[in-house]
Amino acid sequence: MTGKFNHALLLLARQYRGASQGAIASKAGIDQGYYSRIENGLLPGDPTPENVEKIGQALDFPPDFFYLEDGLSGLPLSVHPMNRRKASVGVTALRQVHAELNIRLIHLRRYLRAADIQPELPLPQIDPYEGGGPAQIAQTLRRAWSVPEGPIANLTDLCERAGILVIWCELGNGIDGVTMKVRDLPPCIFLNRDVPPDRMRASLAHELGHAVMHSVPTETMEDEANAFASEFMVPEKQFRRQFAGRSGVTLDWLARQKAYWRMSMAFLLYRAGALDMLTRHQSEYAWKRISSLGWRTREPEETDFPYEEPTVFPQLLHIHGSVLGYDLETIAKLISSNVSDVQNLYRPFLNRQGLYAVK
Repeated sequence: MTGKFNHALLLLARQYRGASQGAIASKAGIDQGYYSRIENGLLPGDPTPENVEKIGQALDFPPDFFYLEDGLSGLPLSVHPMNRRKASVGVTALRQVHAELNIRLIHLRRYLRAADIQPELPLPQIDPYEGGGPAQIAQTLRRAWSVPEGPIANLTDLCERAGILVIWCELGNGIDGVTMKVRDLPPCIFLNRDVPPDRMRASLAHELGHAVMHSVPTETMEDEANAFASEFMVPEKQFRRQFAGRSGVTLDWLARQKAYWRMSMAFLLYRAGALDMLTRHQSEYAWKRISSLGWRTREPEETDFPYEEPTVFPQLLHIHGSVLGYDLETIAKLISSNVSDVQNLYRPFLNRQGLYAVK
């Protein structure tokens, strides 16, 4: 082990494990007060290698992880505490998500050393007030990306072509997606892989709005991201043409629109209501019908469309597995992790398309 002990990574590892200082100190066989001073960077020098080894064993992290020079990023914009949409997510859960995302960023830095990602499409940064508002920015981005009228065939592909890393992971209940913008990495959008495809696509559109419009948290950022996603995925002008001549909506019509726009029936019903294409009575009746059928939680599987699977991040793993011939143990050493964490974090990609040559 070389370099300086990084006490911030010790806190990160403990939060990732969801453990208390007392539990880790006890498991490591060291005094809790001493452990606390280590974690808070209050020792006059680095802890002894013997104590780092004990702490690493207690946390199930290799000791060299604590000597990495990586800095930490704060809570992602889309799970910031001022975000009312995420208010139901507990503090402990947020800390674990924060820790996991930072660990994933640490890994990404190592994976990206073997690849050179060059965006094909621009990813402008536009302030909502200077860009004419979220809807106008959505129209601007569609033009910048040469998106034709109508539904977007594959939003994930567009985001990746613009240099965004789209990564599936387990974010837990209450968090569908998060955006991370770090100075030395491409923009990253992490999506909860345990949600239906329509919900995932809406989350990606929402997070794309954050990536384009937001650099700092604001009170209005969630409403702005929602407005961006609505116009980007279902442009008002074209949606009104689809609705022309109708006096209301039926569930059958919403199902057909879902197949066309590849957005949920709930998303489309909300969009129609927000654009005053429905009367209040018509909107309330449709929502009651959807609620009575349990479709607010999960729309019928027969209305599902295929998931849009990311390709860039899996290709990074493919390079290390099939091209460079790394096995799980070598991958773990590369990213200063252990095999079990590699398996847990990247389970969807293991043994798929030869991503790893496991010995």
